[in-house]
Amino acid sequence: MEPMKDGKGKLKIVYKDEESFNRDYGNLFLMKYPDIEVEVIAQDDLFDQSAEQNAPFDLNEEKKKVIEKFKPDVLLLNESMFETFAQDGRLYDLDMVINQDKYDINGFMPGLIDRLKEKGNGKLFGLAPYFETPVLYYNRGLFKQYNIEPPRDQMSWKELLDLASRFAKEGAYGLYQTEKPEKLVYDIAAGSGLRLVDAKGEKLLIQSEGWKEAITMTTEAIRNKSVYIPEQDANNERMDRYYEPFHQEKAAMTFQESWFSVRLKEVPMYEKTPKIDWGIVTTPVDPASPNESAYVHLSEIYSISANSENKRAAWEFIQFVNGTDMAQVATLGNNGKLPTRTGYFKDLEGRSTEPFYLLKPKQGKGLLDDKNIPHGFYDLFDPLLAEALQAIIDKQKTIDEALAELEMKGQQALIKARETAAKKS
Repeated sequence: MEPMKDGKGKLKIVYKDEESFNRDYGNLFLMKYPDIEVEVIAQDDLFDQSAEQNAPFDLNEEKKKVIEKFKPDVLLLNESMFETFAQDGRLYDLDMVINQDKYDINGFMPGLIDRLKEKGNGKLFGLAPYFETPVLYYNRGLFKQYNIEPPRDQMSWKELLDLASRFAKEGAYGLYQTEKPEKLVYDIAAGSGLRLVDAKGEKLLIQSEGWKEAITMTTEAIRNKSVYIPEQDANNERMDRYYEPFHQEKAAMTFQESWFSVRLKEVPMYEKTPKIDWGIVTTPVDPASPNESAYVHLSEIYSISANSENKRAAWEFIQFVNGTDMAQVATLGNNGKLPTRTGYFKDLEGRSTEPFYLLKPKQGKGLLDDKNIPHGFYDLFDPLLAEALQAIIDKQKTIDEALAELEMKGQQALIKARETAAKKS
């Protein structure tokens, strides 16, 4: 890549909207690079126009259309799009320019560059300035009150649910799960590295030992009231107020992102809830790979279009976004986005942030972004899974009966989703 002539250039970038771009990056970037002009293509406006046409809305497909139409220099991609674009040859390989500029990539969290390279078949086609991950928040006071050993980093799901069950014996909830039972099953399955379909995407694997174990753990924990799951009304809306059981000290643990610490500070100021003495530990791990997390998300990966004519200006922008200045700025916001550069976000309301950084992002495909699963499958399968779980919880069916039926119906759903997807392509 040639050095820029006189440091000038013009960049096209797709972003939510121009105002967000300027707030997040633009103002600071223009101060540092006054000779690079940025044209923001406002994705939200274009998506609104698409939505008006009443066609089914697929975010990735819509974003692809925008990219193909406007040909931006810098691409902002989520992980599944990043993988698709990298393998389609649409992105510029950054390795050469990183070596040429001696750009520091050693300051990123362990495992990040490996995860990005894995999606690009060994090449580095993008950088991610932030990551998102939940941690396990726990109420220190409740653990002391019931004389129960507090949670620790790198527990297995079995250890965590065993710990939660000790609260059930005391008439309290151990874990507050903010979503439906099937979400807990998927979380356990993802942490255990389970696959829902085979490598060809043709056969449902729900009757495997791993899935049976995940479903057994989930249904037992809900039945014995170790885990609190909000009740849904007829419209599938939750009936409790968000996070209420944790704020009111009726539940000892909950999975949340970094912004939850702000809620814990603010809620007692305007509601009659106690001020909670809380701590955090990592999410559960698979004992087979205890240093990896299945729950790290990279929702913002910045790449350069392979056919951009302004690669040098684009690289200046990507360096800036992923640099130390922006890492410093990111720690001030506490909006759930954590800087991938280590050593900047050290303190969360007086607690160490180590649980956010202790585990490396898991290699390999995540359960829910498995490319072998056709688009629309989960819409058909999740209600079937929910029905099976409820039948097991209510002891209307044994786990073996429920899984045999779920496999049969789920297999039909897989075939149907595959046929629908094939018609669209």
